[in-house]
Amino acid sequence: MVKSKYETGVLPKLGLVEAWAREGLAERQIARNLGISMSTLGAYKQRHEDLREALERGKELVDLEVENDLLKKCRGYNAPVKKTYKLREIEYDPETGKRVREYERLEPAYDEVHVSADLSAIQFWLSNRRPDRWQYKPEGRRQEEDEDEGGGVVVLTSVMETPDPPEEESGHGDG
Repeated sequence: MVKSKYETGVLPKLGLVEAWAREGLAERQIARNLGISMSTLGAYKQRHEDLREALERGKELVDLEVENDLLKKCRGYNAPVKKTYKLREIEYDPETGKRVREYERLEPAYDEVHVSADLSAIQFWLSNRRPDRWQYKPEGRRQEEDEDEGGGVVVLTSVMETPDPPEEESGHGDG
């Protein structure tokens, strides 16, 4: 029995297809890597569940990683940074107290820096994840108001009611 092009050219490469999707390749590039056209890939996806699942598994993992990274950028985070410090060392003669030798050496060390929250990431997250509460142009805003504000500025406002201010803590004063 003669095997189809799918069985000979695509099926043995399903692991690669999943890896390519995980690496973020577009389906057009995956089709090119398989040596097939985009329309053929579409037809194969409709007929072969294993191909569909390989693509979905690969995309799902990378999508989750990107979503986690976006959330991290929205919140801000601390990151380790490797720095190199120049240290000067001086040796003294213990009997005379005179300087015997002086030299410099490089010493690697880790420092921690804070990466502030990214306003664009926050805006993107809220407007896409919570459009019922956060939107670019709140309903009821007139077009004339937008034109008077100087164009190009996106104002993100909460649709929620303003929360009560935090209660003042007592007993922690200087007095």
